Amino acid sequence: MNIFERFPGVSCAYRDAAGRETLKYYGLADAEHTIPVDGDTAFPACSISKFITAITVMKLEEQGLLRIDEPVNRYLSEWRLLTADGTESDATIRSLLSHTAGIVDAEDSFYGLRRSDSEVSLLDVLEGRTAYNNRRAAAEMQPGTEFEYSDAGYCVLQLMIQEITHRSFEEVVADNVLEPLGLKNTFFASLRTLELREQSQKMASGYDSDGALIPGRFPQIPDLAASGLWSTPAELMTIAVAFVEAANGRGALLQRESAKEMIKPTENFSWVGLGIFRRGDDTLVSQGWGENGQCMLKMNIVTGEVAVVMTNRDPGVDQAESGVEALTALCD
Repeated sequence: MNIFERFPGVSCAYRDAAGRETLKYYGLADAEHTIPVDGDTAFPACSISKFITAITVMKLEEQGLLRIDEPVNRYLSEWRLLTADGTESDATIRSLLSHTAGIVDAEDSFYGLRRSDSEVSLLDVLEGRTAYNNRRAAAEMQPGTEFEYSDAGYCVLQLMIQEITHRSFEEVVADNVLEPLGLKNTFFASLRTLELREQSQKMASGYDSDGALIPGRFPQIPDLAASGLWSTPAELMTIAVAFVEAANGRGALLQRESAKEMIKPTENFSWVGLGIFRRGDDTLVSQGWGENGQCMLKMNIVTGEVAVVMTNRDPGVDQAESGVEALTALCD
């Protein structure tokens, strides 16, 4: 199936090695009201959220508020990360960022929550008290021994950020990452933020794998740090460019040492960074796939090339098969 037949709307942003930027839009942000995609249409970034969360964690380390090689429990008081036998885990912040803390997500978790459902708190998620996630987050394996992709691990990081700063996760990310870059259409979508943002009619309506509109247009996402980000390809490209510049000792998003820590291969898992994945020595990838969209960000830290593709439907297949990855080919 052609990618433009698979998705109601597609939005792309590209930056070549010479720094030339190109934006492309296709289809509809809302098929029911025939609203076309444009440059201000925000799409669900899904797990690209983890890349932004990792940048935020590194910013807090630069400010002396944490050390990523310390156990996360050192920074938690409201809730504690335990092992399978109920003792306190020594999993570090670094291991949470790299999905090697030993946390195993519940099967079929982290999707299907509607805006009309009762609001689910972050502690509800961590405690496994709801159908959204019915397994208490715990370090069930020895940290560093296994790679286990975990949304729950990023929920732990979200709680940590809130406890360290005594502020909401949304506010901390906005102050440290989004506002310094001048981003207007990038935000973490708490229920309150959704209500405010949807009035602008610039949020792409979400469609499930059958092509049906998600009830309420978008799902409720309590795990903001893991998958609650919304953005445009152009603004994600801005973040990526700033990150590449930081990794090369330029720009103010991060100190070079912080960006290098994020890029550095994880011990025993050379393809894993912090909030990002490695494709060889030069290319970094972050991608997202949720019930209301699929997306992918690719950047080359040597050439400076960046490609971002965002859509507003769950295609039912991964990025390679759906065509999303093919649209990032400019970055190869």
